[in-house]
Amino acid sequence: MNDAKRMGRPRKEVDENLVLELASIDCTEPEIAAVLGMSFRTWERRVAENPELKELVLQGRENGKASLRRLQWKTAQEGNATMQIWLGKQRLGQQDKKHIEQQNLEPLIIVRDTTDESADESIRQSGEVSGSGSGSEIRKDLPRTH
Repeated sequence: MNDAKRMGRPRKEVDENLVLELASIDCTEPEIAAVLGMSFRTWERRVAENPELKELVLQGRENGKASLRRLQWKTAQEGNATMQIWLGKQRLGQQDKKHIEQQNLEPLIIVRDTTDESADESIRQSGEVSGSGSGSEIRKDLPRTH
């Protein structure tokens, strides 16, 4: 087709250095397209035409990860205890240990006589069953578990 008869917008060129830089700060491909001044659909067409663009994005992402890791190590080496702990957990498998203590509590057994509903009401009013009622009645003679 003759270029003189071509309709539509002029073809937007892709700045490969900018793609590499944007990918290195973890921009998404729709974000890269927007910064380049094109729609995401146009970006996808350009990647289909030139698969090296996809490689540039992957290379940029890996460069960004390496830069971030470098800064994390530098921060840890400068004495940032939080970063040292985080890197220890990530790289060395270190972890916080939590001490959990379980008390030996006697089981609570609730027996319900379905033949006599007045017995249920009597139990609720007397507070014989721990945890029954609205919570406003607290048994003083029962051990607290928390």
